[in-house]
Amino acid sequence: MEKKVTRVSPADPSDTISYEMGTPKRNKSLVSLHFNEEAVDAQNVGAAPEVNMTFEQRWIRDNIKMRVCKKFVEKPVEVNSVSLPPVRVPGKGLLGAGAEIEAICKCGYLRSAHMSLLSSPGSSGLEEWRVETNTKAVRTNAFGTVEFLGFGENERNYVRVDVNTKMEDMMELMMDVWGLEKPNLLISVTGGAKNFTMKQKIKEEFRRGLMKVARSTGAWIITGGTNAGVMKHVGEAVRDYGLVSASTNPIIVIGVATWGCIQNKEDLIDPECRGKWPASYRLGKKQRPKESFLDPNHTHFVLVDNGTQHQFGVEIPFRARMENSIANMKTNTGKNASVYVPVVLLVLEGGPGTLETAHQAVANNTPIVIVQGSGRAADILAFAYQNSSGEEIEATDQEGKTKKITQTIFDASVEAEIRNQVEENFGKKNLVSYCEMVKETLKNRDLITVFEFSIGGRGSSKDIDKAILQALLRANKDQIFDQLKLALAWNRIDIAKSEIFTDDRFIQTNMLFEIMQSALILNRVGFVELLMDNGVNLKDFLTKKRLLKLYNQRDLSFSSHHTVQEINKNTQLYQMLDKIRRKNGNAKYISLVDVGCLIQDLIGDFYTPWYLLDPKVRDLDVEYLLDGVSAKSMGMPGIKKGILSMATGKKQESMDNDLLTSDEYQVPDFDNPFQELFLWAVLLNRQEMAKILWKGGKDATAAALVASGMLSSLARETDDTELAKKLKANSQEFSNLAIAVLNECYDVEEKKAQNLLIRELEHWGAATCVLLAVESNNKKFISQTACQTLLNNVWMGHLSLDNQMLQLLLCVFVPPLIFPVIKFKEEIDTDAMSEKNFEQRVTLKAKKRKLERQKTLNSIPVREEKEESHVDYESKPFALSFWKKLYYFYTAPVVIFAHNVLSYVIFLGLYSYILLVKFSVEVSIEEIILIIWVFSIFAEEVRQLLSQYSIYERITIYRTSTNQNTPHVINPSASNHTQSLRGKNHSFHPTTKMVSSSTKTFNTKLHSYITDPWNIVDVVTIIMFIVGIILRFLPYSSTLEAARCVMALNLVIFFFRILHIFSVHKQLGPKLVMIGRMLMDLLYFIIILMVFVVSYSIAAHSVMFPNTELTFVLVYNVMRMGYWNLYGELFLEEIEREEPECTFDSLLYSNDTLPRCPTPVSRYAVPILMGFYVLFCNILLLNLLIAMFSNTYQIIQENTDQYWCFQRYRLIYEYYTRPTLAPPLILISHLGLFIRWIFGKCSLCLSSQPSDLITRFPADKARELVQWENMIADAYMNRLEHEEKKNIQNRIINTQESIHELFFKLDELQDIQTTSGAPGVPPVIKAPINPVVRMPPQMDKRLLALEEQMQQSTVALNWIMRNLQEQQKSSAKVPPLMEDKKENAKQKKEKDKAFVKSTVEERKRLNYKSRIPRYPQSMVNRFPVPDDKVAWEIPFLEYDPVVYEAPEVKSHPYWADIIDLIYMKPSDRIGKIKFNEYDNNNRCDRKSYWGTYEVRDGLPLNPAGRTGIIGRGLLGRYGPNHCGDPIVTRWKRNDKGEVVMKEGKKVLEFVAIFRKDNELWSIPGGMCEPGQKVSQCLKAEFTEEALGTLVNDQTMKDKINKDLQYMLDHGEEIYKGICDDPRNTDNAWLETLVFSYHDNTGKILHPFLLRAGETVEAATWLEVSSSLILHSSHLFYVKLVADKLNAYY
Repeated sequence: MEKKVTRVSPADPSDTISYEMGTPKRNKSLVSLHFNEEAVDAQNVGAAPEVNMTFEQRWIRDNIKMRVCKKFVEKPVEVNSVSLPPVRVPGKGLLGAGAEIEAICKCGYLRSAHMSLLSSPGSSGLEEWRVETNTKAVRTNAFGTVEFLGFGENERNYVRVDVNTKMEDMMELMMDVWGLEKPNLLISVTGGAKNFTMKQKIKEEFRRGLMKVARSTGAWIITGGTNAGVMKHVGEAVRDYGLVSASTNPIIVIGVATWGCIQNKEDLIDPECRGKWPASYRLGKKQRPKESFLDPNHTHFVLVDNGTQHQFGVEIPFRARMENSIANMKTNTGKNASVYVPVVLLVLEGGPGTLETAHQAVANNTPIVIVQGSGRAADILAFAYQNSSGEEIEATDQEGKTKKITQTIFDASVEAEIRNQVEENFGKKNLVSYCEMVKETLKNRDLITVFEFSIGGRGSSKDIDKAILQALLRANKDQIFDQLKLALAWNRIDIAKSEIFTDDRFIQTNMLFEIMQSALILNRVGFVELLMDNGVNLKDFLTKKRLLKLYNQRDLSFSSHHTVQEINKNTQLYQMLDKIRRKNGNAKYISLVDVGCLIQDLIGDFYTPWYLLDPKVRDLDVEYLLDGVSAKSMGMPGIKKGILSMATGKKQESMDNDLLTSDEYQVPDFDNPFQELFLWAVLLNRQEMAKILWKGGKDATAAALVASGMLSSLARETDDTELAKKLKANSQEFSNLAIAVLNECYDVEEKKAQNLLIRELEHWGAATCVLLAVESNNKKFISQTACQTLLNNVWMGHLSLDNQMLQLLLCVFVPPLIFPVIKFKEEIDTDAMSEKNFEQRVTLKAKKRKLERQKTLNSIPVREEKEESHVDYESKPFALSFWKKLYYFYTAPVVIFAHNVLSYVIFLGLYSYILLVKFSVEVSIEEIILIIWVFSIFAEEVRQLLSQYSIYERITIYRTSTNQNTPHVINPSASNHTQSLRGKNHSFHPTTKMVSSSTKTFNTKLHSYITDPWNIVDVVTIIMFIVGIILRFLPYSSTLEAARCVMALNLVIFFFRILHIFSVHKQLGPKLVMIGRMLMDLLYFIIILMVFVVSYSIAAHSVMFPNTELTFVLVYNVMRMGYWNLYGELFLEEIEREEPECTFDSLLYSNDTLPRCPTPVSRYAVPILMGFYVLFCNILLLNLLIAMFSNTYQIIQENTDQYWCFQRYRLIYEYYTRPTLAPPLILISHLGLFIRWIFGKCSLCLSSQPSDLITRFPADKARELVQWENMIADAYMNRLEHEEKKNIQNRIINTQESIHELFFKLDELQDIQTTSGAPGVPPVIKAPINPVVRMPPQMDKRLLALEEQMQQSTVALNWIMRNLQEQQKSSAKVPPLMEDKKENAKQKKEKDKAFVKSTVEERKRLNYKSRIPRYPQSMVNRFPVPDDKVAWEIPFLEYDPVVYEAPEVKSHPYWADIIDLIYMKPSDRIGKIKFNEYDNNNRCDRKSYWGTYEVRDGLPLNPAGRTGIIGRGLLGRYGPNHCGDPIVTRWKRNDKGEVVMKEGKKVLEFVAIFRKDNELWSIPGGMCEPGQKVSQCLKAEFTEEALGTLVNDQTMKDKINKDLQYMLDHGEEIYKGICDDPRNTDNAWLETLVFSYHDNTGKILHPFLLRAGETVEAATWLEVSSSLILHSSHLFYVKLVADKLNAYY
């Protein structure tokens, strides 16, 4: 496994190695390091003991080499040569023109630079010098960081590397040593190496677009690295747009340059090979010839060294290999959605070298983006692309299926213009080669993208980044899945929308699942939304396995050296889940049970996720799902019994029997996948992702409340301040969403909105929205009108809201007034229904529906059937009975509250009366009543504590009654208001067996009970009352007084308890909250205050009364003065007291005869100390306390309504669940409950009547409510998005973009006018710049008609002028003749066609294909051979061909020579192989069609001339390799069978195959097998490649073979000689025999079914044309056939 190594500064001692007693002592941060202690030979130049070196220094020294010349071969000085630039030698200064000229080696370095490296003495310049033999690799001496003086203090990494360095070492250097992150895109920039100018707008947009694509995709940019040409433009782009970006991802720009061409490279060298940290590099004012400065804006430099100096292009093959190695890495989009790093070539300006680079990129299937308008090569390629066309050719593949292949077609005029532009920009040298490179570069149009900055063009000022990315997608247009992976890796949702998810494409949804998984992991919110919009069904996508992977992410590799968990171990979520995992006994993975426990901890014990209820989830074998290894054999990990028993009521021993078997692991889909992913996103605090999933899910209000509560709990749990702020902000956002949706629903229909608040939420722990808001302390939600309306209805019970409080109080005291005074809801509803007729109700319903449509922007269906009220207040056709009215009145919470208040007031009066009047030794009746009363209060508190279920616990009954398998009960542990039981709401009925109260532990109930501070007050009052009563009945006189004091204090606390009643009041309720908050402020203040009090008290007492005996009284006396000083009691009498009022005698003051006198010093010191003490405490600290109180008051006062509404809910709920009778009569209710329990009629056999605070609706009614809520939530979000788009900020941005485009177009128009409108200067029109002016179609037609009329007029006028001239021959004046444009166009066309034909012949003559820079199927580049240096007769002293033989040739197959002549000495080669005759040993003919060829040093020379490479390459034989090429032709015919004519000539078709290796059309030919004749090869290759498997019918096959043989027997030789093929070398070449087989009638070839053979991709009939791009010299052969048959060409 590879490891991540982060680079550290060399000054950092944390990663160093020190030496003691000669033994290396490693720091613990280092891993194993292997190195040599010191230099052992001359290769380790400047080697020194490796002391105190960082890992980076050590690694580079051990793995990276440079190349130096080991043998000095003096370079002869040419008389007319340009002198080399001055060279600065370390320690010797600068050698200028005035100094003595030192001898120079052929490597380019001076003799003095060789002294320490020479392994052999020097020699004369006549000896040959080669890089392979005259250089060697040694430890590099140039690496570290470089600081560019005058360009800031940023340091860039650099390293000097050998040209033959392994790419594995380079990748490790960049990824592990330099610490670069793996790229998602590689942009290779090529172009002009010299400075060139671009238009300002083009330059700005190029820089901005390049940096945008680099930032958005995490791309690497590779350039030449020097401060000139295109590299300088890229560097300036980084400077202007990359470094100032707010993005956290740095822009990586790697410069790959030739070490020998770097100016001032001596500044980078460290003679001791320890590197420079940093190296100071200065850019000079003057650039020397053949040298360039490094660009200061690149981030990394790789300086390629082959041991030479002043030789450009050394880095080109190294850069190609490095780019290829980077392209073989995979992106960071997960294991299943990763793709190889895509590469794109960006072409900007450039010369012939740029054409070669672009040509090779297309050969490697690398997409190219050409910036038109940048000049030279880029403009030539752009012109060729825009003026050529792509023609689709139908061909047949190996299976007989038809496929379309695009062929680029060049018109003759376009080819002529390309030649003119190439000649204009690059001269006539190598003209044919460059023109052919341009054409072959465009062979695959899908790989070419031209970005155009002209007005009306396809590009625009903001699209260059899209052009780069679209080029990559076009290159993979048939691979939609790979396109999606790329777009996901780049995080470019705009590209995915515009290029991938288009209307003309159909994408199978199951293909998108892995992309969806990666998008969720990478938090690509836009992609998740896009995938859901394009058919990804989350029910099909989300399985338990995928959800577990999201919580246990193991397959996301962010770099090549380590695997990262999605939930980072340092995050809060991982720590909380890991704690629960270890608590539950899970060994390896986080299970859904752990997630459920965490959710329950965050929201509250009242909420039980279904992860803890569903046995299929609870007992899931996580290790089996994720690793494929079942934990069943090892026994299930011991999940804590308490958690599962609370949730399921099952014993742990029965769990092992419920494990799923291996064939049961077909994990079903989730019922509500949006909810599961929503919870996952909320736990990870991915706010935008959570909002998208919230929009797509159900129960919008409940989901938002759950998210708000979870995020709020997470904020309380974290210690990170910034994270807590973010969590709180996100929590508030979800809270606002819940409130907004609720208010929207309430505005549409009040009743349904209240039903939403009380509906039991099956998918959210069977809770309700109200309970979720209360438990998450969401005061703002509870204060909304909908909630308060619901509470008002609950508070009034069955009583009408029209009843005034005075009426209720009057009826409480005078019960007979209930019947005439009190109004009931049932009666009002009945009256209303009787008063309204049917038409009015219909009208109201219609208006309501119209209002709903306006609110939701959609038509909301309203059921016509009678809706069931959320409370049981249905309209009755008869009046309420006498007993019903009494029952409704006394069971209303408001009346129960009034009775309890009245009862409590009487209780306080009785208690006060006893203490004031009746508290004596004898026990009075009043005291007995008081004791019973307090006992009833105590019994009520016990009932609240031990209550087995509350109104919210009825979900247990609901859930159990609907579960047919296993009874599951949630584990409620809510606050006190959920623990009370209202006896009147339950009745008996037989039910199934249910879970007992053991599902709720006493500790949980106790914790829930004491969370309410008023319960603590109740407990304290009861305990103090019991203590007082005990003291009251002790038979001692002194205990009676003690009991009086205790009970007096107890009465005070009972009076405090009445404050709780005030919470129902809107003005007094918030004041109670203020008091509670101020008490907390006071507590913190007292802690600060006590520091001053204690310090002052001890200091003052020690001065006044030194050496006091240690007693408990001392502690009291010390604190007494300091404390009361705060209230103005200064004790000056005691401080200034003197004898005889006091004494210094210890005997007197110890027995309290006289007080002790203070010391004389204290009379002065203590008052001064007291003055400062009072100053600080009374003025500073007390004012601080006042400020704290004011702040608390202000905060609560701003949210008074929220605090009051929240308190009111708690009070209402308490009295809603309280028994009807008030203390002490409440004992009757308690007795009834106890009797029920005694007789076994416990709560498990009770069924709940419909509740006002929780209701389970029927399935259809619940579904209707959910749909209604979702529609309103969607409408709200749509309106919110619409309003956001209209936001003034967005409008400003859009306006800025429009103005920017307008200015851009104005600048372009100004540039055009400046170029063409200067006085006295003719307009300069460059072909590549081709502005297109688009006009309306009608205008275009009119212009065409005018043009035709002008042409006709021209012809007529010419005729008139000729006639007049003939009639007036005697006239001396010659009349002007108008130019015939048609005739000129015709002549130009003929001229262009003739030029194209001559180009084909010239290309064949110049051996162009054999000199293509990159040798096929390799990374080897040929030595460049100019067109005028091809022939061997022409001297070419610099010629240094590359040696190459393919690995498959070196393995000596049957078709290749077994003797490798190229690796033998010249003397040993003689006679090994016989050339210019038939070779019987190898059964091959080595005679050439061209006659006798030269054999030099035992190697044959290619008669066609130099190729730039020696050896055999891909060819098997030294010398000629014979092959055959059959050209099978027929006349092209139309549907009527008539021969198609063009320009008066017949159109010819020939059989063509599409090759797999170079993706070019070619003639079906091939190599001759050993001993095979060329004629046999012709037939075999044609049959194998073009006909494939002919037919299955043997009779038909025999007939076709007979006809084919007849045609082949009548073939005609067209060409015999050397084939211009890319595989040719100097010592091995192809020679072909071309035969033409023409079917003049078409009868022979008509039944032939063309089908691609095994070695080719497709076969078809191809029309003969000069615009074709064919393999090798095949176009030349086709031309010969066309000329022979006088066909169109």
